[in-house]
Amino acid sequence: MIGFDRTGQGGGVATPSGRTVFRMVALCAVSLLAAGCASLTPDECLHADWRAIGHEDGAAGRGVERLADHRSACAKVAVTPDFTAYQAGHAAGARVFCHPANGYRVGRNGYVYTGICPADLEPDFLAALEEGLFIHQLELDVDAVVNEIAGVDYEIDEIVEDIEDAEDATLALPLFRDLGRLEAKREALVEELREREHQLRAHLGGG
Repeated sequence: MIGFDRTGQGGGVATPSGRTVFRMVALCAVSLLAAGCASLTPDECLHADWRAIGHEDGAAGRGVERLADHRSACAKVAVTPDFTAYQAGHAAGARVFCHPANGYRVGRNGYVYTGICPADLEPDFLAALEEGLFIHQLELDVDAVVNEIAGVDYEIDEIVEDIEDAEDATLALPLFRDLGRLEAKREALVEELREREHQLRAHLGGG
């Protein structure tokens, strides 16, 4: 078998950060709030305050189409939502949601805008949301490169094992070529990662 020294390979295995996992969880939470988390229970339908429910949905950034989910859930106990009360509550809740600071926050989590903001609040909210979404995309780009580096590292480890198991240099030669190609790819990805992280830090004001 052929011995192989890996001390010349720079860097360790790149893996997704804890920040990445948190962002994925946060994104799922925002998506559920905006689109499809569980509606009302039968007991909630029977004792519903439709203005309060509308306010809660609006303040969470859900569109008025959320009422269709409530209507479907409450039909099981023969309760029809009060659309007028719901709409009034939703409009008030939307004004709570549609502040620029909140737009930036939910943008960082990948929020998909549902068009709920009133005309007087929408421009500033959307500007902040766009900023948050831009940073969110930068973070996704960084994570994608990190994951790609991890995949290349795995391939490198596999090839190194094959080289070490090779019976002679003739069998190992194509493996060394593949190894060189992967190490060059890894170096390029590491450089790309540095550039993307620099771009992210610059946009966050961290230099």
